[in-house]
Amino acid sequence: MPFVALEKLHQLYDGYRKAFTLDGQPLLLLQENGKTLLIKNSCPHAGAALTYATCTGNAIRCPLHGMEFDLSSGRSANPACSQRLQFIPLIYEGNMLGVEASSY
Repeated sequence: MPFVALEKLHQLYDGYRKAFTLDGQPLLLLQENGKTLLIKNSCPHAGAALTYATCTGNAIRCPLHGMEFDLSSGRSANPACSQRLQFIPLIYEGNMLGVEASSY
């Protein structure tokens, strides 16, 4: 499958965020606590974009309703929300970070 480059590795830092749309799918590349993640850019609770969400510790907080999700498991801290964040596997190729074209 073809590699789709998203960002150069030297551009990443804690607090980094960049929204992408690939084949109509909204995605968010972020780095927190030294961990780089690619998630669907949509709150599992209400569908709001997470581009401007806040991160504290190992959680991301939706800017719309304040729902928090664990960045390791994708689970909500609120038992009323059974949906999880959707993670997309990242691929490192040379000095680039990206995805396999069919994985999103």
